[in-house]
Parts: sequence; structure tokens; C-alpha cells
Amino acid sequence: MGRIADILQEAGHDVTVLHQVQDQKYIPAVSTLTKQILHDLPENLQDKMRPKSFNLWSKESTSLLTHLSLIDTFTQFHADACDLLLGDNHTMDTLRNEHFDVGITETIGACGFGLFELVGVDHIVCTSAIGVTDSMVSLFDLPNLPSIVPSIFTPHTDKMNFLERTINFVSTFITTTATTQWMAKYERVWERHGSSLKARDYYDKVNYLLSNSDEFLDFARPATPKIVHIGGVTIPEKTELPEELRVLMERKDREGVVYISFGSFVPTSQMPGYFRDAIFHVAKTFPQITFIWKIDANDTVSTTIPNLHTFTWLPQLSILDHPNLRCFVSHGGLNSVLEVTRSGKPSILVPIFGDQFRNARLVKAKNTTILITKEDFNSETFEAALRQILSDDSFSVRAKRLASLMVNKPFPLKERLLSTIEFSTRHGKISNLDINIRELNTLQYYKKYFWACTELLGRKLSTNTVFDMHCLYHKSCHLAGLQDEVGLVSCYVTCLI
Repeated sequence: MGRIADILQEAGHDVTVLHQVQDQKYIPAVSTLTKQILHDLPENLQDKMRPKSFNLWSKESTSLLTHLSLIDTFTQFHADACDLLLGDNHTMDTLRNEHFDVGITETIGACGFGLFELVGVDHIVCTSAIGVTDSMVSLFDLPNLPSIVPSIFTPHTDKMNFLERTINFVSTFITTTATTQWMAKYERVWERHGSSLKARDYYDKVNYLLSNSDEFLDFARPATPKIVHIGGVTIPEKTELPEELRVLMERKDREGVVYISFGSFVPTSQMPGYFRDAIFHVAKTFPQITFIWKIDANDTVSTTIPNLHTFTWLPQLSILDHPNLRCFVSHGGLNSVLEVTRSGKPSILVPIFGDQFRNARLVKAKNTTILITKEDFNSETFEAALRQILSDDSFSVRAKRLASLMVNKPFPLKERLLSTIEFSTRHGKISNLDINIRELNTLQYYKKYFWACTELLGRKLSTNTVFDMHCLYHKSCHLAGLQDEVGLVSCYVTCLI
């Protein structure tokens, strides 16, 4: 969101960013060019969202209940933070006095819907850091199609058999139902602070959804012009490699580089021993490959393996873009997935939690990655996956084609972002693109009237047919001279013929 704000500011707009501080170290990433209103959260609330509180390495990564429980925790945190924000009279008065033309809010933390209502913003543009998921289609009354669109937490691509479709249908239903309960947490907060509107009412104010996704990477699904794909717009320009890294990346006595990074929310200091052992084993197994591994600042991992190098900070984009990179090993966070796919490099993805499973399946469906679940990750599976990536050039060929589609598609990402916001600001609430499903009752939506008429017509036709057959029966029997009781069966067969 911070990068979007800076792009708008660079284009000449007057942008104010409201940010609730969950961790002081992330403040520099909020925005560098815009006005900022920082709302500090109490320390006890901040502690609830720190990585150490979750220990995601120990969670069962394939359990739907685990994911739902984590999201419920996230939602409760954001609802509590929203309650504090809406109750801060000074901050709310400051926002009201700005008289904003348009409000831009993240859909995951839904506080912005109620906040904009309370400060007098009449229409909204949403963003989604995790792309378009099951529940987000309800913003625009699009149908969920679990037969072809995988739910965010199911381990399937868009090619499913009967059993997988059944599982996906159940998962979609559960996730959508749970989302209704999560939104109710926000509705209770909004009501406490003077808003009587429900989430459905706020959806009516949404002009567009700016999705951190790419139409060439995402699963194809029913769409609307109100969904604008801008995945990659927040990726910064690549920088020059530091000399130490450049030397490692360009060693003539090696056959390339494998880059390993699992993101900041799953710290390597909490990584299970078997995970580390697998990385050490594979580095020893491929001495001709340089392994570069990003670890936490407080991680005490040490190794004497000559081709395995650890760093606490790395310029990821520059590494991914380097021609000597052979494979990226990652957790599958959406930003990392967008970066590696736009760089045209194959990957091995080991999703840990949340949307990472869906992100990994997106790339798997394009045949540019190998997916290993956290529970299945060990020395043997990691070695086999990397050996396949290094020996099969088709992974790189497909990855480069996918990158070309994503990078060279019509309408540059910044142009999409700016034109969407400027158009929305100029015209206020736009209803021309709304799908008028909500005006239909259940019978109309599911075409019950049509099927009822069809059934009545069918019954009428069936009645006439039976009557005609009855007449034909008597006529045929009369002509055949088979009117005695013994000939009834023969007569019936004659009539059928």
C-alpha cells in the first residue's frame, strides 16, 4: 500500500497515508513521499502479531482448521485495532477535516470501510495484497465456481478430478461462511462508533479492486472490469549487486546459483532441525552449485560447507534477475512469487501458511515450479526437486515465456493504477459496472421460474404423448387383430415398434 501511495504522490496527487503501527521497524516501508498519520498500537496488541507469537514452523500447513484459526486471530487483531482507531477522536477529526475525494483501503483488514463512512468519504477503491480469493468475489456479485477455481486453502490447481472438486466445493463453502463471521467482527466495531451499515452496504461504495495479482499467472475465472490486476507495480527497481554477492554469483568454477529465502514472517531461527539438515545435505550433494541463503539477524546457524553462504540481508530482485540464478527456493509469499515469475526463473516452493498454498499452485499450474509441502520437505524430496529443476531445461523455457507475458502485456502497471484512481476520483461512485444480481430474488437468480415453466410444459407434452400412444395402441391392435387377452403383450410390443 505504501508503494501505491508513493506512485500516486509522484503523479501529482495529494496523498495521506493512515497507518496503524504494528512494529516500529516497518514504519520506513509505509511511504517515503506522502503525508503520514501514524496511529500507535499498545505494546500488548503489537506482541500478538509478532512472528514469535505464531511459530508457524510448528503448525500443520495442510490443515484447513489451522488456516481458519490463524485468520480468525488476524481478524480479531485487526478488529481490536480498528476499535482503538475509530475511538481516537483526534485522529478521526483530523481525517474528517481533510475532505478526501476517494478512500483506498485494504480488503484483508476491513476497518477502512467503516472508517471512510464515518469521515465522509463517499466512494472507495479497494486493494488486495493476496489477489482475488473466494470471498472477495462477493464484492462484485461474481459467482464462485469451485468446479474450476481452487479455494484459497485447497491443495489443487484448476485441473481437478471428481473427489478434488468435492473437497474444493466444501472448502469454498466453509471459507465463504467463515468470512461472513469475520466481517461481523468489524460490523460490531463500526456499530459501536455510530455506523449502522453492514459490510454489504459498504461493498456498494466500491468502484474498483486493485489486485496484487497478474491475469497471466492467476487462475482464470469469471471477471468484471472492476477488478484491475496490478501485481508487480509495487516491485522496486533492481539495484546493483554488492561486490561480495557479485563475486559469488559470477564464479567461473560453478554451474550457477540457488537462492533460498523463506520471508520474514517465518524466521529461520525457529526453523526445524530437519529443514536445516535438508538444506545442508543438498548443498553438499551439489558442490558445483553456489547456495545463497537468507537467514534472520538473530539466527545462529553456522556451516563449513564451502558452497553454502548465509546473509541476513539480500537484494532479492537483483539476485532473481541475474542470469546465473538457476532456482529460487521460497515459501511462496505472493510478492516473492510475482518477483520470481516476472524474472523468468524456475522455483521450488514450500508454502508455510495462508495464501502461500494458493500462490504456489498458481505457479505449479504453469509448470515453472515444483511444490513441496512443509511436512514432506526433507533431504530426499528437496534433492529430487532441485535435481529435476537443474536437469530439465523446460522449466526455464516455460518460466521465460510466462515472464514475457507478464512483463510485456498491454497497458503498463503504473498506467493501470493511475488511470483507475484518477478515473474513480473524477466520477465519484460509479454504478455502470455493477452486476445487478442483488435485485433478483432467489427464484429469479436460480431461474426457478424458467424451470417451473419448463416442467409444466414437459408434463403437458408428456400427457399428450401418452394420449396419442393410447390411440395408437388401440388402432394398432385393431389392425393386427390382437384384441384378445392373450395378445395384449404382443400388441404392446407392436405399438412400441
